[in-house]
Amino acid sequence: MAISIDHDAVTSLMIEATDRFILPRWKKLDASEISRKASDDVVTIADRESETFLAAELTKLIPGSAVVGEEGVHDHPEQIELLQTETPAWVIDPLDGTSNFAAGEDRFAVMVCLIANSETLAAWIFDPIRHTLVSAEKSAGAQANGQALHLNARALPAAALSGALLTRFLPDRLRPTAQAAASQFRQVMMSRCGGYDYQAFAQGRLQFLFYYRTLVWDHAPGSLIVTEAGGVARRLDGSPYRPTDSTAGLLVADCDENWHCVHRLVVPSLAAHLPADITRP
Repeated sequence: MAISIDHDAVTSLMIEATDRFILPRWKKLDASEISRKASDDVVTIADRESETFLAAELTKLIPGSAVVGEEGVHDHPEQIELLQTETPAWVIDPLDGTSNFAAGEDRFAVMVCLIANSETLAAWIFDPIRHTLVSAEKSAGAQANGQALHLNARALPAAALSGALLTRFLPDRLRPTAQAAASQFRQVMMSRCGGYDYQAFAQGRLQFLFYYRTLVWDHAPGSLIVTEAGGVARRLDGSPYRPTDSTAGLLVADCDENWHCVHRLVVPSLAAHLPADITRP
């Protein structure tokens, strides 16, 4: 069954969420409005209020749709199973980059995507500070601020590549090599906000993004935008990214050649095991 997606309505709701619940609290959070879900994971009142609002309003756009929100799944882990069903589910990251937001830094975003039958159908990433939006619909292309988005990619040597390289969650056997590889690239950043990284990638400022922990609300939106704009999003074993795949590791790049260049340097022990049907430059 085809699903009609009102992109303008989704965008308006994301902007409303930031205007009502996020920006008024930026640099104004009281200590009582910040708590920890884990030793390294904070949540604020802005996260919770943004998710509550988006969950209620997005489901009105597609009657019968479900919600899989970052905060909701934390409280009710079984909700993640909704992504395996035919029911369209709105995946919500109500405030990506919460630690930055809580510290008064400006790298945070709101991310939403729509998933059904284990496929990402549409995606949106909104940067409230720069007021930029990147979005995509499966098989219909990607957009940046309403204009068609096509990556202007070309194969480059490692020394000319810039990217996000997050090694924090890598297994011990892979981390030292990945950290050493960082010096071989033109620039490596760790913004602590996937939404910011994917926006920088869409703007052509980064040519690759590498992550090991790949929670669906952090990467399903950006991966669809990447592929619809002409880039590649693959697991470290070379298989295409799927939002419901529990495999760890994700490398996205603006072209196949640059994907292989980064893969060979960051995880060389895995490069020899890529499937034979993966193009190798």
